[in-house]
Amino acid sequence: MVATPNPEPFTPERAQRKVAVDLQWAELVGAIAAHCAGEDAAERIAGWWPAATLAEARERMQRTAAALEALALGEPVVTRAVPRLDHIFERVERGGVATSEELHAVAETLDTARRLRRYASARRQAVPLLWDILGSAATLDDLLAELQRAIDSSGRVMDGASGALRDARRRVDQTRRGLLDKLGQLASRYSDVLREPRHVERDGRYGLPVRADAHRRLAGIVLGSSSSGSTLFIEPPEITTLSNRLRIAEGDVEREELRVLAALSAQLQEHLEPLRVAHEACIEADVLAALSRWAQQCGGSAVLIDDEPRIELRAMRHPLLVLQAGQVVPIDMGLGSGTALVISGPNAGGKTVALKCLGLAVWMVRCGIPLPVDDGTRIGWFDEVLTNIGDEQSIERSLSTFSAEVANLGTIIERVGHQTLVLLDEVAGGTDPEEGSALAAAVLEALVDRNAAVAVTTHYERLKELAGRDERFINASVGFDFDAMAPTFQLVMGMPGASSALAVAARHGLSAAVIESAQGRLSEPSIKREELLAQLERERRGLAEARATAEQETEMAQTLRAELEVERRTVRDKERRRLEGESAELRAQIQAARSSLTKISAEPAGRGPGVSHRDVERLVDEAAKLVAIGGPLEQAVRTMADKPPLPPATSAVLTPGMQVFVERLGTTAEVVDAPARGQVRVQAGAFTLRVPVAETRLPAGKKRPAKQTQPAAQPKRSRAVPKTDDVLSRAPMRTEDNTCDLRGMRVDEALEALDRHVDQCLSFAEPAGFALHGHGTGALKQAVREHLALSSHIGRSRPAEQGEGGDAFTVFWLKD
Repeated sequence: MVATPNPEPFTPERAQRKVAVDLQWAELVGAIAAHCAGEDAAERIAGWWPAATLAEARERMQRTAAALEALALGEPVVTRAVPRLDHIFERVERGGVATSEELHAVAETLDTARRLRRYASARRQAVPLLWDILGSAATLDDLLAELQRAIDSSGRVMDGASGALRDARRRVDQTRRGLLDKLGQLASRYSDVLREPRHVERDGRYGLPVRADAHRRLAGIVLGSSSSGSTLFIEPPEITTLSNRLRIAEGDVEREELRVLAALSAQLQEHLEPLRVAHEACIEADVLAALSRWAQQCGGSAVLIDDEPRIELRAMRHPLLVLQAGQVVPIDMGLGSGTALVISGPNAGGKTVALKCLGLAVWMVRCGIPLPVDDGTRIGWFDEVLTNIGDEQSIERSLSTFSAEVANLGTIIERVGHQTLVLLDEVAGGTDPEEGSALAAAVLEALVDRNAAVAVTTHYERLKELAGRDERFINASVGFDFDAMAPTFQLVMGMPGASSALAVAARHGLSAAVIESAQGRLSEPSIKREELLAQLERERRGLAEARATAEQETEMAQTLRAELEVERRTVRDKERRRLEGESAELRAQIQAARSSLTKISAEPAGRGPGVSHRDVERLVDEAAKLVAIGGPLEQAVRTMADKPPLPPATSAVLTPGMQVFVERLGTTAEVVDAPARGQVRVQAGAFTLRVPVAETRLPAGKKRPAKQTQPAAQPKRSRAVPKTDDVLSRAPMRTEDNTCDLRGMRVDEALEALDRHVDQCLSFAEPAGFALHGHGTGALKQAVREHLALSSHIGRSRPAEQGEGGDAFTVFWLKD
């Protein structure tokens, strides 16, 4: 009998390797590295491991956030591949000399660093962190100029690198021309013994191709022969002296080139530290550019890390599935230390995907990788992630799947603490179900007792029941559409899921007879439990569909409101233009009448019987007063949009079937049922919705409250600050024209944009407006609200209510 060897020790390094395999980490970082331009950046990303400390993890994510901020401004970090320079720096540091090609590589890197420095400097106000990351020493520009003056784009030392080099190369060219001229003359003289009339070069010396059978007719030095031996390459004695001179001149060039390269290498040695910084900036820029492109590809965003070990995921999409499938069902789930999330449901329904999303979220934020999530996601700090996902059966180590799992579980229990995330897939699933479920429950309780955050997938009913008697356990399930007999891949918190094994088996082609036979073998409690869970799932899906329908109807109603507002404005502006046109026409006619009256006054015989000039002037003056600037007709034009034509309705008079005018919609609607709690349900066209009673008006023809007389000289009421508290609490309908989007701006930019928006509202006679500042850290929101409170143009402002967009908006009313 062969003794079972001891399992491999569960070291932290082995634990990390297992997590990387279980989460498919190499595939993820490889996909991000593919966006890099250069090898250094790609290798750096491919070798990423989670940061060891919270401070390091936050620094990584802040760098990523800076790159994404630049991307949001439409100015992403753009770089190019830079060559590897470490080996050059090491040789130069030891006093060695870099080749001309290597110096050209350094020059390319310095040019890229200079471009990045200028890019970061131009955005220093908007994204300050970019300067800290990409800024390099400006003194390197002088070194770059020296390199570019000495080395051309092909990596060759240029003639202008030194006067001595220019002279030496000139001597080489002159000597070579003289030598070749002489060879041409000799080729003509000995053309009858040459294989062909041209010169050849062998090892830096020149000769003529002479037939082997005639070589005695041309004395000289044999430089070599053809492969067949039929041709000898001979240097005639007439050019030997020239050849020697050429070799000497070429030696002078080589020595001068080496001197130039040594001098440039010495300059590199003097600037090694800033050179390394510049090279690092280029690599980091490549990394940030790759992360930006990755974020665009998968819809990722920067998520800062909280101190407390807790996870709240909002619409998390598994990044590898996003790359493979594009459209992925998002997941919402939460988990904290000292709690366990028990995920159940059908096979192939997404349980393991949900499990991996938790682990990937923690590892990704610790590396500074953007997460494909929505706003509201929070990731806390976990010192360690431990996983038991997949089959670890080992024939070599004589360990079965279950034995390997038990060995891992034992070590995990010993290692966990307050800041440990544990992910277990089908825990204790490889043995007798009764004993396995009992073991699984005991393991989970042991982990939770040690304050670990635990997520587990299971089919065990015993684990689903834990949530009913221990508040530290939370059920979650992946959905299954029992009508379509297919998983929905949606995760539902707070509800256990049915395994639906028979339904899944039937969907995958198992015969009906076998399915029916299996159903007959189930116990009555098991059947009732599955039916109950299936009914709960149907009801949940029905409620979810109803909510989606309600949200769609709300969106349609908002669209209708916006369209009606546009139409109302169009009609109002059209009527205003018509009245203004008529007023201008009447003014012109009165001016013409005045001119005619002047002519009549000059002709006494033209007076009509019984009509005096004074009477005519009086009539003309009255008409002029009517259409004068500031007169009644113009006042009617100006106050037409603001004049309240209809009296307010009250809950006491509103009855079903009654027609009311709804201010928010700008149209007439029918009351559907009696008011309740200050709201009334009305139908406007195809839409039925609830509106505040305070926003309803009695249409023309209904009984109005007694009208109070007002003195003619009463000042015009402010548009922005009506007198009743009820009206004060109401905001106008939010439209694109009266809303200013300030998200993504710095505070000073946002306040300038807000002032321009207020000026625009004043010029277009808007009574009120909205500022969209979002939530963020709250700094922009606070600055906007303080600015509005101090503005001389603003009568009143307040946070928007839920129906007006919520706390992400601030609504304000303008003074006259």
